[in-house]
Amino acid sequence: LALHGVSLELRPGEKLGVVGPSGAGKSTLVSLMLRFADPQKGRVLLGGRNIRSIPLHVLRQHIAVVAQDMYLFYGTIADNLRMAKPDATEGELEQAAKAANIHEFVAGLPKGYDTVVGERGVRLSGGERQRIGIARALALNPRLVIADEPVSALDVSVQAQVINLLQELQESLNLTYLFVAHDLSVVRHISERVAVMYVGKIVELGPTEELFDSPKH
Repeated sequence: LALHGVSLELRPGEKLGVVGPSGAGKSTLVSLMLRFADPQKGRVLLGGRNIRSIPLHVLRQHIAVVAQDMYLFYGTIADNLRMAKPDATEGELEQAAKAANIHEFVAGLPKGYDTVVGERGVRLSGGERQRIGIARALALNPRLVIADEPVSALDVSVQAQVINLLQELQESLNLTYLFVAHDLSVVRHISERVAVMYVGKIVELGPTEELFDSPKH
């Protein structure tokens, strides 16, 4: 999907929500930020620098993604956490897991961080997989976290827990934060500003509560 006339600034330390229906262009926006695709026109800037001039491995060292379905590979929990940072120490893994509120669960397993989780984390609940995915993202020590539909595949009760966790992490770690979702209500308590997208365009942009209280929503 092409984006048309999209101009959006994500400020350091800001919590920005991007919402819209399927086909609105949210995934295209994320792909451009991660350089899975490059714009034919226009630029994507990071700290005022065109990201096309930044080596891919350097760019992706500073951006962590929390996706809708955090894929866990067959192997230990430690193996999965180190996917983001292969040289991470045990202490760094534990620190990331504590921040993601999953350390106590992992430590309580018979083999702790050496527990094998199975392909796609089949031995874990959806909430546990998502928290391990968040810990993996934090192990990277990123400057920017992109949460791309991170709760849409979870039960309603677990959704609230994960949203609260992401909000606490932003506040405690002062992360720059992009939260992508279908529904404005999902980002209401976690974003300061929201961009509403529709058919490749930003059709509304403003403070979260202002948009949430608008008769349109």
